[in-house]
Amino acid sequence: MPLAHRTLSHGMVAFGFFNVKCDCLLLNNYFFFASDFCAWVKTWAKEGPPAEGSESIFLIENPGDIGSRAWGEQGLRHHGFMSALYERFPFPEAPGGFKQQPEGWQERAEVESILREYATVKEMAVVFDPGKESITLGEYDFDRPGFGELLDYVWRGGMPMWRDDTRPQYVLDMIEAVRHSECWPFAGM
Repeated sequence: MPLAHRTLSHGMVAFGFFNVKCDCLLLNNYFFFASDFCAWVKTWAKEGPPAEGSESIFLIENPGDIGSRAWGEQGLRHHGFMSALYERFPFPEAPGGFKQQPEGWQERAEVESILREYATVKEMAVVFDPGKESITLGEYDFDRPGFGELLDYVWRGGMPMWRDDTRPQYVLDMIEAVRHSECWPFAGM
């Protein structure tokens, strides 16, 4: 479940997983896969963050095309990406099934094909500003602690947490790189 995360630029924004059976993340209307996000962070932690760079994401510009997670959870037909995704990957029937699936990355091709019906691929600007100690992802500016909360969220597996406390290898690799990084955004994390 996406949670509210604080930004310097937009106040609170939604960030996180929104379907326990896949590894897609959202940052408001930006969509990208956790495996990609973790690979980006791992590279930034090992090689140093880019002063200015970019990463490919999916952007849903029309809010109506995002759909309704709640309607999808209830099995109701509704226009939009999340509704279509929940039609394919329904909400778990038993409360115990509401855990983030560590093998969710295996559904990427199918999730991406649904996502492409509603989103366009865009380059998200990535800016690390050591003077301001800020990290910019697209239009969203984070301070170091706010950015760290995004990493922690993915480490935990979001609100429901990882099933059996088992994380995918890409999450373990990201955290290992962050823990050993001497780059300013990751120092002390």
